[in-house]
Amino acid sequence: MPACPCPGCGMAGRRLLFFTALVLELLGGAGGSQPALRSRGPAAACRLDNKESESWGALLSGERLDTWICSLLGSLMVGLSGVFPLLVIPLEMGTMLRSEAGARRLKQLLSFALGGLLGNVFLHLLPEAWAYTCSASPVLPPAGGEGQSLQQQQQLGLWVIAGFLTFLALEKMLPDSKEKEGTSQVSGYLNLLANTIDNFTHGLAVAASFLVSKKIGLLTTMAILLHEIPHEVGDFAILLRAGFDRWSAAKLQLSTALGGLLGACFAICTQSPKGVEETVAWILPFTSGGFLYIALVNVLPDLLEEDDPWRSLQQVLLLCTGIVVMVLFSLFTG
Repeated sequence: MPACPCPGCGMAGRRLLFFTALVLELLGGAGGSQPALRSRGPAAACRLDNKESESWGALLSGERLDTWICSLLGSLMVGLSGVFPLLVIPLEMGTMLRSEAGARRLKQLLSFALGGLLGNVFLHLLPEAWAYTCSASPVLPPAGGEGQSLQQQQQLGLWVIAGFLTFLALEKMLPDSKEKEGTSQVSGYLNLLANTIDNFTHGLAVAASFLVSKKIGLLTTMAILLHEIPHEVGDFAILLRAGFDRWSAAKLQLSTALGGLLGACFAICTQSPKGVEETVAWILPFTSGGFLYIALVNVLPDLLEEDDPWRSLQQVLLLCTGIVVMVLFSLFTG
């Protein structure tokens, strides 16, 4: 067949052949890649499944299982310290509250509780939050000072304010259930919420310690138990002041142990001290703000109503006693 004398036809033919070859190459490549994709898809899925099974296997391995058991038992022991007030507060305390003598006894107990709350916030929670914030953030070169940067310090203060305002908003929103005597139970529920969050941090600390070694875990558990005993007495007094009877207060105190178990599970599942530190760095100041709200808004106004100078002096001395007890326990467990 003779060639076409027109040069445009030759150019068009060459272009057509080029595009045809390009399309065939692409189709061939795509067709060849389909089996590869099919073979690669299940393999990738298998690798993901293997990674998930390995992570779960690591969580439930023999060594990790011991950590699970020790951490959960340690957190449960800390939560069970909520029944300790039953041993030191008289059985008739609940019925005595309706009398004038019982009200005076409760105010004395609340004075000790106020000192314990303030000591817990300023001697335990905030210093520990300060340390966790330092360890959870990258070390910055000191500019005019050592330790944390100004931004980290401000962030710590903002979390305290956030906790305070959160508890204020909760008390505003929650229905103000009152007993016949006119005592509000909202303050008791707010205290339980703060205790649950506090126990969550205790569970984090216990489990993180057992992840290091059993010895450190046991020492941490004992230190938290010693610190919690006077704190639980104060919490019990706040629940009595909110209108709960003795046994109901003890049951509610025990319910906060769930926070410790959740904290322990969280610490073990993350398996990362860095993740635990970052979580504790904001939970501790947030809880501090909640405890400050309870101490200054719900407990302190009751003590300010006292007019008798001698009873006021007793309340101040008991408040100082609560602070001193927390100081001694902080020094002993430090």
